[in-house]
Amino acid sequence: MKRAMNVAGSCVVAIVAGVGVAAGLAVCGCAAKEAKWSSETAAMVVYAKSIPLYPGAKAKDAMGSDSYGDEPDSHSEGMSIWFEVKDFDRAKVLDWYKQRLPNATTRVSDAGSVELTMTPPNAEPGEDMGVSVGDSDFRVFEHTKAGKHKKA
Repeated sequence: MKRAMNVAGSCVVAIVAGVGVAAGLAVCGCAAKEAKWSSETAAMVVYAKSIPLYPGAKAKDAMGSDSYGDEPDSHSEGMSIWFEVKDFDRAKVLDWYKQRLPNATTRVSDAGSVELTMTPPNAEPGEDMGVSVGDSDFRVFEHTKAGKHKKA
C-alpha cells in the first residue's frame, strides 16, 4: 500500500512538473504557433504562401511589380507583402527564419535588410521567393515569370 502511494505521488509530481514546463513555454513564446496566411494575402502571391509566417505577424502592406528587360522573355512580375509584429525583435525574427529556411541564400541588401532567398518548388528558371528582415518589420517576396499573378 505504501509503494502504491509513492507511485501515485510520483505521478502527481510528474504531471504538475509537465504542466509547469508547458506554461513556461507558452509564457516565453517558445511554443507560439506560426501565423496563418489570410485568404486575401495568399491570393496575392503564387509561391510565397509556402513560406511560414512568424508568430503574431499581420499583413500591413503589399506592392506588386512588373519588370521588362531587353530580351522578349525578360518580362517578370514581383510581389512583396510587408508584415508587422508586436514588440518586433529583428534578431529573433531573423533566427526564426534561418531555422525554417535552412537552404536559403542569405545576403544583406543595400538598405541593410537581411534577405533569405530560395527557389520555389516547381519554379521556372529565374523565379525566386524569400523573406527580407528589416529594422522594424519584415516582408515576404517573390519574383515570377509574367502572367502568373492575378490582376487586381
